[in-house]
Amino acid sequence: MSKSKIYSHEKDRRSLLQESKPLVYEKIMKYKDKKARGESTAIIDFVYDYKCNMHCKHCLTTKMTTKDRVISVDDLHRVALQADEYGLAQFNISGGEPLMFDNLDEIIKALIPERFYLGMSTNGMFLDLDKAKHLKQLGLDKIRISLDSIDLLSHDENRGSKGSYQKAVDALKAGKEAGMQVHIQHVVSHQTAKSPELKELCKFADKNGYAIDILIARALGEWEGRDDVLIDEEDAAALRALHDEFPFFLRDVFPHYGVEQGCGTVNHNLHITKYGDVFPCVFVQISIGNIFNDTIEEIIKRGFNIKHFREFRPLCLSGEDKEFIEKYMKKCYDKPVPSYCRDIFNDDDFIDPSII
Repeated sequence: MSKSKIYSHEKDRRSLLQESKPLVYEKIMKYKDKKARGESTAIIDFVYDYKCNMHCKHCLTTKMTTKDRVISVDDLHRVALQADEYGLAQFNISGGEPLMFDNLDEIIKALIPERFYLGMSTNGMFLDLDKAKHLKQLGLDKIRISLDSIDLLSHDENRGSKGSYQKAVDALKAGKEAGMQVHIQHVVSHQTAKSPELKELCKFADKNGYAIDILIARALGEWEGRDDVLIDEEDAAALRALHDEFPFFLRDVFPHYGVEQGCGTVNHNLHITKYGDVFPCVFVQISIGNIFNDTIEEIIKRGFNIKHFREFRPLCLSGEDKEFIEKYMKKCYDKPVPSYCRDIFNDDDFIDPSII
């Protein structure tokens, strides 16, 4: 992978981390050696519950199959211990809407905050300054707040919730004032990748000191089969140009701490559902194991046994790589979520077909 420059905000973030969470900093400083050994440095994103106060048009969770057994706080603590032993350093709490979880405090404590950099994805409707300060005190480091458009009416219409734009903007301010790292989480489709509004969003973030996490559209969930929302090469180039102008405009395949990134499946991302199934990322809804049956290390090894997740991929598999989408993602359509890896991949897709 080619080297790229380390941006000043990345240096500042590492310096703050060394001071605030030295055990996390120590693990991250070992990531270079982990990667050299062929190990994962994944952020573990998980859903404790799918309940939500909104009905977003691009929601991914509406087709999720329900099961009898669901993850508990004790399960999360067990996963945290396994992840710590493996040398992973980051968790992200997602949903649904995490701020609706009655036991959010217990969830955060179960993740061993002194040993992990903790983030949370939220729509911001329930985040005021007092709540943000409380979460920061518990050990939450980063808040990702969804903002679908710089235009108030467009955001509210997409969220199906009047007033949600102003709540999101207020939540961004609250997170920053509480001392958390604040990111705008924004979905980009083919229809919006080259829009003037996206640059205006960058200017808004620049003015207020926020980063932007770009999630490119996938033809999943409420958009299942919608190939028209997928970005093309020109869209990807436009997004890269915005990153060059605004270094805080981030994608999974953009440079990170001086290293050119590829698709993050297993290497940089894992997603745990409410029912314990583990995906290579939240957008590849193919189970590579379940935390009720396997350890995190066993699940990572199984994921790396699938060639597409082991090899470096310059394009996002689920949102850009048209060959992968046609050959594998579309096998998941019109089926319960998740699909299982053996039902989607053939023997040729495994490094060792005998151990999956």
